[in-house]
Amino acid sequence: MKILKEIITLRKQDQDERDERESLLDLYMRAMETAPAEKAAKAA
Repeated sequence: MKILKEIITLRKQDQDERDERESLLDLYMRAMETAPAEKAAKAA
C-alpha cells in the first residue's frame, strides 16, 4: 500500500520535480555510502 501512495505522489509531480527529487535521493544515498560507519549509525 505504501508503494502505491508513492507512485501516486510521483505521478502528480511534473517531470522537473521528479528529476529533482530523484537527484536529491541519489545524492543522499551516495553520501550515506561514503560516510564512515560510525557517523552513519549516529545519523540514523
